[in-house]
Amino acid sequence: MKKEDLQAALEAIGKSSITVNGDLVVEKHVEYEVANVEDGGIGIQIVHHTATADAPQEKKQISTDELTQAIENCQQYFWANSAYAVLYCIIRDFIDNTITLSGFERMIGRLQFSKRLSHVCHTGTIANAFSDNEIYKYPVEKWQSLGAAQRVLLLVEKLRKELKL
Repeated sequence: MKKEDLQAALEAIGKSSITVNGDLVVEKHVEYEVANVEDGGIGIQIVHHTATADAPQEKKQISTDELTQAIENCQQYFWANSAYAVLYCIIRDFIDNTITLSGFERMIGRLQFSKRLSHVCHTGTIANAFSDNEIYKYPVEKWQSLGAAQRVLLLVEKLRKELKL
């Protein structure tokens, strides 16, 4: 591939949203084909996408009060501090896919709970959970088919119900 073509492809990709898992580009949705790039072991696959009635709608917005209440109401389903990774993934997939792990932890740390929680979300909690369990790197909707633990699936169910997702 010519240097100019590569540059044009990278510029086009940079202007769009890309789902990234570590250093690997998982998928890219575009309405037109930019290019397939393979150079020096780096691969980018372009996936064609056309809008349909089934296309995902805008993500739901929730308030900090709703989030606080959901955490308090679901605490009995939290098995450890790492259960906050499940909550993070729900927020990432259904509410705000731009929030970072550390940003989420800071947000949880600022919440005012009316009762003492069994499990809390300290700095590094989410990153540690991600390093210990690969399942969190995938969309929540795929967890059951990937063999997620029952306690994880139960917490997902309860949090989604509580957050009305």
